[in-house]
Amino acid sequence: MRRAATLLGTIVLLVASVGALRAWCTGTIGSMSPGPLGSLPALPPGGVATAALSLGLLLLGSFLLGETLALAGLPRLSGALLFGLLVGPELHDALALSTPTLVPRGELRYLELVDALAVSLIGLVAGGEIRLEFLRRAGGQVARLVACEATGVLLCVGAGLAALGARVPLLAERSPAQRWYLTAMLAAMAVANSPAIVTAMLRETGANGVFARTTLAVTVVKDLALVVLVSGLLAAWEASSADGGTGAALRVSWHLAGSLIVGGAFAGLLYLAVARTRGRLDLLVVVGGFAIALAGRLLGVAPLLAGITAGFALANLAPHRSQRLFRSIDDLLPATYALFFSVAGARIGVTNLAALWPLALGIAALRLAGLWTGLRSGCAWARVGPPVRTWLWTAMVPQAGVSIALASEARAAFDGEPWANLLHGTLLAVVALHELVGPPLLRLGLLRSGEIRR
Repeated sequence: MRRAATLLGTIVLLVASVGALRAWCTGTIGSMSPGPLGSLPALPPGGVATAALSLGLLLLGSFLLGETLALAGLPRLSGALLFGLLVGPELHDALALSTPTLVPRGELRYLELVDALAVSLIGLVAGGEIRLEFLRRAGGQVARLVACEATGVLLCVGAGLAALGARVPLLAERSPAQRWYLTAMLAAMAVANSPAIVTAMLRETGANGVFARTTLAVTVVKDLALVVLVSGLLAAWEASSADGGTGAALRVSWHLAGSLIVGGAFAGLLYLAVARTRGRLDLLVVVGGFAIALAGRLLGVAPLLAGITAGFALANLAPHRSQRLFRSIDDLLPATYALFFSVAGARIGVTNLAALWPLALGIAALRLAGLWTGLRSGCAWARVGPPVRTWLWTAMVPQAGVSIALASEARAAFDGEPWANLLHGTLLAVVALHELVGPPLLRLGLLRSGEIRR
């Protein structure tokens, strides 16, 4: 109890100090007079000048709140998400507060590159956890689980939305063809889950066993299949759009194929670098992660999928030589997770969630029903027993990065349509809901599986 009070007091002091600094910086910059030459002194943009303050606040605050929640048996990951939500611009704007925003929206874009570094490292770890030996032994089971779970979600969400029809705001006043298409898009996006959250929870808890390995494999394989599914849906839009659907389908197809190609290339480069480097590899890991992040931005591929591909190739083609690399990544993971998930929390669309919560809650309920029924059928087909059969559904609840990226692809593909922004807002509201409730459920599943080591 005393430790929790100390942690909470430290968080309050940290937030108050940063709030005071924000107010002082705003007043100081606003009152600066022209220099000797008649113009203001050369200053970097405000976001650049104070982004380090946001970075430090998110790192330290998410660590402290994560430790506080851990005392109550909750995941540290939830602490990072919750702290980002509390200090981020979305909640500040939704509440219309007069105080300075602790992490302004303009500064979040300066943290995107650091955020992409975190995504790359998470991908490397996730890929490194998937072994060819496990896939040879359980690949058939994983394929059956993915097929049944995806089918269950598609059927439950699709049938539920089709039955409600005109009662759903997004589907009302649409032509029959548009209504069916939007229903299919919402159902497909409901299939997505989060390899990043699963990876973070496995590392935080030290979970290791059949349940943990199956969870990660199903998560990664399903998200790869989802990209293909969304690509097909965007291609189908070509029927009502002259060439926008084709362009969108090509972008999403490259999102998958390009990520695999870039990941394979970086696996080779990292292998050569490790072979020629002695001692610690922390700097190499950071440089490699930034390189994957930059490649993702320049080439339009997903750093998470590229990192998963690179980590999988290194762990399976060069298991002994890559051990040093993965040990160095382990040293960076606490700060990596704190940054990534606190930034994700700061971006949770509170306004969208508040406005669209009935629809988001309805889709979440249909999705949960599809997850449970699909996985029960899949476990029976694959002859999977406890604890996988009992608790695998908890690992499929979280959504995060891949879902947000595909929602942005959908908005870009349907730009100009009257329902494009409403579709994007609905998808983000559903993701926000699953971001908040997913980690505690996953921790419960890991705990009940008996595979948590710490």
